Order: sequence, then C-alpha cells, then structure tokens
Amino acid sequence: MVFVGGPRQVGKTTLAKNILQQSFQGRYFNWDYDEDRQDILKKRWSDDNKLLIFDELHKYPNWKNWIKGLYDIEHKHHSFLVTGSARLDIYRRGGDSLLGRYHYWRLHPFTLDEFPDNINKQEAFRRLMTS
Repeated sequence: MVFVGGPRQVGKTTLAKNILQQSFQGRYFNWDYDEDRQDILKKRWSDDNKLLIFDELHKYPNWKNWIKGLYDIEHKHHSFLVTGSARLDIYRRGGDSLLGRYHYWRLHPFTLDEFPDNINKQEAFRRLMTS
C-alpha cells in the first residue's frame, strides 16, 4: 500500500486520479461522497480493479483496522493507494498496526525550485523535509 498525505490543496487527489488514468485499471473512492462511502464499507468493487484508491479514508473512525484487514486479505489481488491529510503518517506515532504494510509519501505544496535564490538546494531540501 502507498499512503500519500500532506496539507490541503497540494494535489493529492489530482495525483491519485492521474495515476489511475494513466497506469492502472482500478477504482477511485472518496470518503466524503456518500455513494462512495457506502461502496467502501460494503466493499463494492470488481476483481478487475487492480488499483483501489481511497481518498480521505482517515475520516472513517476505524480506518486503520479496516484497511489493515482489507490489505491482509486482498493484497494479492489489489494494490492500494490511500490519500488524505498528514494524519495518514501514523508510523511516527508508534504502536502502528500497519507496520510493514505501507509506504508513506508526503506531497509538498511547493518544490525546491520555489525557494529563494539565496538558499542552496541542499539547505532548501533540509528545510523542506523538516517537520
């Protein structure tokens, strides 16, 4: 599984939809959309959906256990991309029941090219990666 987190409006949903459009056969679900929410909870997707994207899943109170169970049963049939806020970065908080099951990527709202000219690339990268 891949988790893509980060601040609002940085393009997490756009990135996920573009990946789905360009590379994979799959299905996109948005927790904020009632019909998608019902499909998520009832696991309504096809075996042909190789990539399952769950956007804003962290808003579901039991999301960690839900996705862990789903991954443990379905990871041979589906790939998973979960997008949402920085709350997805659960590894740092300890007690992670998802340990070893996902890779977390933080989508930043800007690039190194947007730093002022008086800051070198190494310093810009250090600042960018500092929480």
